[in-house]
Amino acid sequence: MSEQQTWFERNAKKTLFGIVAVFVLLAVGVTEYILEKALPPPAPVRRHIRLREHPPNLNSLIRLKARTLGKLQNAQVDDLDRTEYSLRTDANGFIRPSRIYDDPDFSLVFVGGSTTECLVVDEDKRFPYRVGVALSEKFNKKINSYNAGFRANNSYHCLNVLLNKIVPLRPDMVVLMENINDVNALLLSSGQSYWSGPKSRSLLVVEQDTTGRLERLSSAIREAVFPGIAFRLGMGRGAAENDLVGEREEAAKERAPKTVPANIVEEFAANLNIFVSICRARKITPVLMTQFNRFKENPDNKVKKTMEKVQADSGVDYATYKGLLDRFNAAIRKVARENGVLLIDLEANVPKESAYLYDIVHLNTQGSLLVADLIAAAMAKSEAVQRRLEARS
Repeated sequence: MSEQQTWFERNAKKTLFGIVAVFVLLAVGVTEYILEKALPPPAPVRRHIRLREHPPNLNSLIRLKARTLGKLQNAQVDDLDRTEYSLRTDANGFIRPSRIYDDPDFSLVFVGGSTTECLVVDEDKRFPYRVGVALSEKFNKKINSYNAGFRANNSYHCLNVLLNKIVPLRPDMVVLMENINDVNALLLSSGQSYWSGPKSRSLLVVEQDTTGRLERLSSAIREAVFPGIAFRLGMGRGAAENDLVGEREEAAKERAPKTVPANIVEEFAANLNIFVSICRARKITPVLMTQFNRFKENPDNKVKKTMEKVQADSGVDYATYKGLLDRFNAAIRKVARENGVLLIDLEANVPKESAYLYDIVHLNTQGSLLVADLIAAAMAKSEAVQRRLEARS
């Protein structure tokens, strides 16, 4: 061995091993920095409040036959006027026609479930819109009427819609009509509460991120480099709501033999009181409406067949179910009376006949026009409406 050799030359293997070790450590350190700092590990669970509404700026057609609609709603239905109906929404997801005037003298919003939504009625005959037209003609004022109805929404969903969608609109009046969806949520859901039930109707959205770090890193790079292409190819983030059929099937799986909770009416009434309080705190006039239905002491054959299916799925018989609908409407009347709120008693004034309702609770065109007349007449006599309109004169 030459005396001129350096230590590194005399220990070539150790030197090579040391260089490789340092490189590996640096590589591991950089990787850990990227994964832990630039791309931190996901939280075990992410939650956010669900806003159940129609997508904004929607322009679509509802194409249905009575048989198809009956399957979706788990109900026997009567013939419809048409098999195709327009469904358009504005930039806030309200069903059109909505904002007719840019500087209205008066604005009101209807909030509820599918009985407010009125999907299988022509858009210019849906009662929320027709009420605005009738009041405009009655008072010779510019009145906007918004439809915030959405299928299967119960009163708790409506509170979310009120707080996060309607209050920013600063309307003069908000009208709530709920009943059967609350009965179903509190009676037929797995936990018999507003916080249980099918995932698509839950109040909270709970997301569990199970993707690995490398997958998340590649996804982040993909969306950063070509987000538009990734979205179009279906590789971007986000999830769509269940469609009508999927949501109905999901809800059906929840049903099991039930007993009626002792506090079921109190739970519903509490939401009605919250609705009134929020409106008044925001200087909005609240209005409560009872809900129409075809439940009579001696029901017709289609109502019987619908309830036979419900009883087979859940163990709830006709008398029990009708009794709950009656008790919930009574609760609406009581809350309105105790709070000095305008009550529009549709249940007492809409005939329980197929001429007005195509199934157990949903209006056809004739029923929608009748309801619009009843609501407009009640509001025209209301001191709250008259005061609001006089203040704008």
